[in-house]
Amino acid sequence: MELYQLNTFVRIAQEGSLTRAAELLFTSQPAISAQLKALEEDLGVTLFERSARGMQLTAKGELLYEQALDTLNAAARLKADAQQLQKELVGELRIGVHTDFEFMRIGELHTRLSERHPRVQPHFVQSMTSNILPDIRRGVLDAGFFFGPCSLSNLTVYPLAEVPMRVVAPVDWRPRVAQASLPSMLDMPWVYTSDTCPFYALMQQLFDTLDGEPSKVAYVDSEDAVRALIRAGAGLSILRYDDAERMRDADEACVWDGDAPSIQLGFAIQRQRAGEPVIDALHTLIQEMWPDGRRLADRVGA
Repeated sequence: MELYQLNTFVRIAQEGSLTRAAELLFTSQPAISAQLKALEEDLGVTLFERSARGMQLTAKGELLYEQALDTLNAAARLKADAQQLQKELVGELRIGVHTDFEFMRIGELHTRLSERHPRVQPHFVQSMTSNILPDIRRGVLDAGFFFGPCSLSNLTVYPLAEVPMRVVAPVDWRPRVAQASLPSMLDMPWVYTSDTCPFYALMQQLFDTLDGEPSKVAYVDSEDAVRALIRAGAGLSILRYDDAERMRDADEACVWDGDAPSIQLGFAIQRQRAGEPVIDALHTLIQEMWPDGRRLADRVGA
């Protein structure tokens, strides 16, 4: 039993005439007669009675007509859905995220992605730059946000923003830190990130011009831990400007007035995957959300 045979059956039933059905199906009367005969033999049921009034459905034919109509409609829907899928992107995206989701605008990214590509399912994986970049290279992640430089040659990197940083201290240290010089803070306790974190290099850069090493009281692997230790009065550290301002406004910390090195925020994919429709769609959304990234890329390239 073929769909074209069911279509012939339905058309004959609707027209009540082999001749008119043949005209509408752009074929000959003998051809549709042969199709009808083959269908009746396949089903083992007589579908029509031939009379002076034309082709009349038998009682069994009437029952099967509705099922045939449902089958053809289902096939039409299947074809329409398949054609629509040719225009739609379908798949899953695993996206690595270093730092909190709010700063990376993950809520906005999810909204844009669901509106424009509803059949693409994102999986946001919170991680660290030191893990995100190798995981993209190995294919564990499809793409990811990261901080600092990228030395992996098989990744394509898109700069998104130059992120200002601030030196932050426990709120009770305000009198000690407000007018302090950087050399005078060298002997104060500092909360450091681990040396695999891109923020570690920033802290080293901060003290490059000074003689001596800062007093390191703790090493941590996340900004949440840095914030918690600052609140607890453990020591100074470096945070993103927005983090620093939030802690200051909440009276949880004080912010040093001096300058701190900034850090670059980037977005990476596997170089060989550039051109994949889902990856390109994600990149387009990222560019729309971080429009300053193109100017930064031009400046870096120059």
